[in-house]
Amino acid sequence: MAGEFGLGPVSAEFVPAIMLYRRACAMAHQAGRRAAQSVETGSQERRLREIDATVETIVLAQAAAEGWIHWAYRIAGIEPSCRGWIPRWQEAPRVIAGAETRHLEEETLETLRWLNAWRNFLVHNDSMARQRLARLVPPGSEVDLLTARTAEAVISRMDDAFRDIGGCIGWRTLPALHSVFLWRAHDED
Repeated sequence: MAGEFGLGPVSAEFVPAIMLYRRACAMAHQAGRRAAQSVETGSQERRLREIDATVETIVLAQAAAEGWIHWAYRIAGIEPSCRGWIPRWQEAPRVIAGAETRHLEEETLETLRWLNAWRNFLVHNDSMARQRLARLVPPGSEVDLLTARTAEAVISRMDDAFRDIGGCIGWRTLPALHSVFLWRAHDED
């Protein structure tokens, strides 16, 4: 089927997490442009597009973080624990790089929990997801916080988290992701 489109089979080098994070970075940029347009024009529609882009930034960045760690374990030839994607990040330095490797920074784990709380709230919106996000933001303020500033914070915090995990295991598996190295097309504005 892939051949009929001239794409050939997907190679082992194709890491979807990279594409997901690149799109998250593009959406964060778009959130900033929509916020500026909203201020400039007073358009509620531009504010709604800012919210859309921020939601997409959160969901795509979380998917990239989860996918990246799964690929890292796969490349290392190690079966990860079944405890979830955040514990897989937390365990990766010891499991993949060895007991002498440092632990992830606490800020990295806080970022992963923060991102996960937002993503679960946006995707599931069940009572547990709402309770977890309420530990981080005042209930009822969620929509007001879906801003370009939050989108920028997602990328900044995930750049730091990827730098941290990359410093621990990147030499054994995948290079860490970082927004500065990911291309954004002119039509993604």
